[in-house]
Amino acid sequence: MKDVRPPQRITRFLENICPEYLFEGIIGDLEEQFYDDLETLGEKKAKRRYWWNTLRFVRPEILLRNNSNFSIINTIMISNYIKTAGRNMAKRKMFSFINAFGLSIGIAFCILIFLYIKDEKSFDKFHANSHKIYRVEEKAYDFWDPEPDKPYNYSAYIQTGLGPVLKEEVPQVQFATRFNGGGNAIVANGEKVFTEQLAYIDPDFFKMFSFETLAGNVDQFLSEKYQVVLTPKIAEKYFDSQDVLGKTLKIDIQGENEFAVVGIITSPPANSSLQFDMLVSQTVRPYYDKNVESWQNFNTPTFIQLVDNADVVAVNESLAKIVDKYMGDVLARNVKEYSIPEGIKPFEYQLTGFQDIHLDTQITWTKSSDPKYAMILGGIAFLILLIACINYISLSLTASAARQTEVGVRKSVGAQRGQLINQFAFESVILAFLSMVIGIILMFIFLPAFNEFTNKELSFDAITIMQVFGIGIGLAVVVGLISGFYPAFYLSAAKPSQVLKGGFTTKMKAGFTKPLVVLQFALSAFLIISSVIMYQQMEYVTTKDLGYDQEQVVVVPTQMGWNEESNKAVERMRTRLAQESFVSGVAGTSLSFNQGYSRYGYEIDNEYRSAYVFAVDPQYIEVLDIEMAEGRNFLTDGVNDSTDIIVNEALVADMGWENPLEEHLNWREDSASLGSKIVGVVKDYHFLSLERTIEPMFLSMDKEQVGYLQQMLIKIKPGELPNAVDKLQAVWNELSPDKPFDYTFMDEDIARQYASYERWMSIMGLATLFAILISCLGLFGLAGINAINRTKEMGIRKVFGAEVMNIFVLLNRQYIWLAMIAFVIASPLSWYAMNMWLEDFEYGIEISWPIFAISMGLGLLIALVTVSYHAVKSAYLSPAETLKYE
Repeated sequence: MKDVRPPQRITRFLENICPEYLFEGIIGDLEEQFYDDLETLGEKKAKRRYWWNTLRFVRPEILLRNNSNFSIINTIMISNYIKTAGRNMAKRKMFSFINAFGLSIGIAFCILIFLYIKDEKSFDKFHANSHKIYRVEEKAYDFWDPEPDKPYNYSAYIQTGLGPVLKEEVPQVQFATRFNGGGNAIVANGEKVFTEQLAYIDPDFFKMFSFETLAGNVDQFLSEKYQVVLTPKIAEKYFDSQDVLGKTLKIDIQGENEFAVVGIITSPPANSSLQFDMLVSQTVRPYYDKNVESWQNFNTPTFIQLVDNADVVAVNESLAKIVDKYMGDVLARNVKEYSIPEGIKPFEYQLTGFQDIHLDTQITWTKSSDPKYAMILGGIAFLILLIACINYISLSLTASAARQTEVGVRKSVGAQRGQLINQFAFESVILAFLSMVIGIILMFIFLPAFNEFTNKELSFDAITIMQVFGIGIGLAVVVGLISGFYPAFYLSAAKPSQVLKGGFTTKMKAGFTKPLVVLQFALSAFLIISSVIMYQQMEYVTTKDLGYDQEQVVVVPTQMGWNEESNKAVERMRTRLAQESFVSGVAGTSLSFNQGYSRYGYEIDNEYRSAYVFAVDPQYIEVLDIEMAEGRNFLTDGVNDSTDIIVNEALVADMGWENPLEEHLNWREDSASLGSKIVGVVKDYHFLSLERTIEPMFLSMDKEQVGYLQQMLIKIKPGELPNAVDKLQAVWNELSPDKPFDYTFMDEDIARQYASYERWMSIMGLATLFAILISCLGLFGLAGINAINRTKEMGIRKVFGAEVMNIFVLLNRQYIWLAMIAFVIASPLSWYAMNMWLEDFEYGIEISWPIFAISMGLGLLIALVTVSYHAVKSAYLSPAETLKYE
């Protein structure tokens, strides 16, 4: 029989915790019992029983009899440490405040970034079934302008009819809902008339997503066509109550109808990708009946929930079959006509998990976010905290250098080195805890401004508060111990006789801090340069000549829908405002800037082309002061120009025309005519954001093909803007008393295109401010160490006639060199990072050497001001004081 021994791991564990005089007897009894069990029960059961019998000895009456010696700091000593810490902080108020404040800023910023990243990762995870919900997307070959490395276009907008088909033909799909948010409609209850944003959905919406039902039977929501579900805010707005079931609202969606209120659900939280105020059925969406039958119109986001344990591969196979069934003929024709390369599918569906859509940069979506920003902010937060910790340690070294006499006295009266180490560590941890408390207070103070910067609604729950305090306490302990132990070990090593006789030098070796200070200032320099470049780019974007006059233009929707009444509303407003002196002109357009766009694709000479198109009237070019390159504007009677168009220079270049006024554009692909006659060419203007190049575009007055004038552009005369809105509303109420008056300013609409960049610039500015402040504290600490080390030297130099300026330069020279080294390190890194950032803009600034020169000058000035305190203080000290210092 093989030699079987008891499990040694549990034996060694017992040996470690058991008193020595008890261990031998206990282990003998355990092993005897083990071998008896081995004969009667077998090896496996014997080992299990051995474990159990051994663990039974882990009892308080056994552990408390352990004779191991533990070093316990008594209560009197702790009280003494606390008093000493308080006295030292009071004695060195400035150092203590700067030390605690520097670390607290780092802690506050890190907590804010922690909340930001946590919020980014929390999107849509509050839904109980979010792990089973997917967004269906299109992946289509780019017929218009395929790039070799990016031949596909991706979009979350797919065919309206796909949702019902998926539920009927794909067994793994349990629920399906379409979600068209952001649709405007006029909502009325008596005299309360407002424009609201509707979301068009299917009844499965309420089965898929976990929005709490506050009133009504969720199983009956939107079971009939003219029903509406409200959020509490809308219920209070129109009814002054949430007791609204059975009441009605008049909603104008391509015609006014009464909608019965059948339920109230909670408003979506800030971390929801689906935002809404009112929910109505998909079947009342404009042109629904036409869209649901068309497989060539892509305008409807669709979500599906799969059954438990669904095979996603099988779902994708079913999606491929749907493509073949409903689009196969068209796609086969496209492959042949447009010579799509072999191996490339012209069209397919793909699925993205609902929890992943917020951080999916491939497809633009409401409230979507680039995860790299969270990663960059996390990296900045870590580096700022690292800077804060280094500064804390450096300043602790500076403050402790003057305590060698105290250490000598304590050692001469019997203090042990371990007690001194405990004292320094204890004092440092207390100051670090104070920093933590200040940091959390600062975080609460900064939180509203940070929410404004990031366009978020960050807040605290019980779990988050516990996490914040846990992180803060951990940082305080670690940083406090590290910063306390080094000076403690260094100072406690001195002999009392040397210290009390003056033989122990007060010089603290600070050489190891110089590379750290360079690292700190290099990060600050990186942020300074980046912030300067970002500021210049945003200033360029907001001040660049866009090719039209955006100032003092009020954009007012006609509120008449997609019909002839919209055109009539523009004409009525133009006629009425001609009587007012504060208005210089009124124009109509289908869509104003940053309010949307329409793009048409067409085939000419066997080549696939595309152009943006806007419905306008003859006053459009005049009101916006768009410059004509050649030709003329539309005729004011509009009769002869109903099918003619005005094109931009980009379209002329795209078509290769030499004499565009002699050309026609057959954008409707009408075989019975030459197409639309070109009557004018406008100089290129930025109708899209500066992130994109100017693309082919034309203006048209063809209502049947292009559409109606749904927005009015009202140009206000200089100096009249402050009261213009009130006057416009009075005229509106006179002409359309039953319609709500809504408006925006064109320059604000345009600026809104760059809101995400503005927010990012604000966050970078805040991070730069924190980094500079904390880095300056690091320089301040290093300068303090240097000033202490060279106190006697400065006294000798003054005795031999050195001027104040000589001493000032001598003490500050090395810091200027450190700052310059930091900028040399930071400059190429910031140049590379900002070039990548500027790639998002088709029109950007050139990064030139003056930017780096300005940034370096700013950084050197900050560094010089920071370290000057110690230099000036040392320079003005009397030699009599400095020469007796050592």
